[in-house]
Amino acid sequence: MRDSAEIAAAKAAATTAETVAPPATPLLKVEHVTMRFGGLTAVNDLSFEAHKGDITALIGPNGAGKTTVFNCITGFYKPTEGMITLTQENGDAYLLERMPDFRIAWKARVARTFQNIRLFGGMTVLENLLVAQHNPLMRASGFTFLGVLGIGGYKAREREAIDKARFWLDKINLLDRADDPAADLPYGDQRRLEIARAMCTDPVLLCLDEPAAGLNPRESLDLNRLLLSIREEIGTALLLIEHDMSVVMEISDHVVVLDYGTKIADGTPPQIQEDPRVIAAYLGVDDDEVEQAEAEVGL
Repeated sequence: MRDSAEIAAAKAAATTAETVAPPATPLLKVEHVTMRFGGLTAVNDLSFEAHKGDITALIGPNGAGKTTVFNCITGFYKPTEGMITLTQENGDAYLLERMPDFRIAWKARVARTFQNIRLFGGMTVLENLLVAQHNPLMRASGFTFLGVLGIGGYKAREREAIDKARFWLDKINLLDRADDPAADLPYGDQRRLEIARAMCTDPVLLCLDEPAAGLNPRESLDLNRLLLSIREEIGTALLLIEHDMSVVMEISDHVVVLDYGTKIADGTPPQIQEDPRVIAAYLGVDDDEVEQAEAEVGL
């Protein structure tokens, strides 16, 4: 017979096994993705995961393949090899590499912004947020002239769309400029408006391509607050490409580092900051020269 100590240890192990929850299914799973353009390999055998409610940053030197990864996830490119799976809370799974870009946005609910702002400058600030809700408004109209006549549920859906637009304008402090042309906004306000427009599509994953590019320190701080509120209050997962390391290290839960299309690091911000391969990639030196380079630049 086993002694009492062994029995107690067995019970403790059993209790621990019962209380440990299984790992959560990732919202986005990128598996062995490779993207070739002729003889050029822009992304090489890339795998990583992004989870609901997390901010995942994709970083690396210029030309590392970051935007190519975004284009594969959002359907602008079809990867040469690999799988990209998005699994929603209800269990619906979508193989993004097999879907056209408009279905990725509509069915899989993936939204994105671009390096260069792409607002409708001639429309008002409010109209930019309403146009993002075009699909549900068209469905409410029955895809006919019924919306013009206000027949059926169109009027109610239109009020909901306006309320949602007002919610996001209030969140980005632009409610008082709702009727101004979007092109008249300062650059930083345009950046936040573009993010708000993407959020009006109710995405489960929001992909941001260099959202802090061109922002001054105050605008970067406002951006950080907005992105954190989207994660904490709305629960949307964020995947961002960013060169501003103060933004990445302050708000990210998970960082993936690319260099020449290959993943060289994957972890938390503190882990990434201390990784010699990451330091070498950003300083442009070999791994065994990191200490000398750090000393020369005063790190």
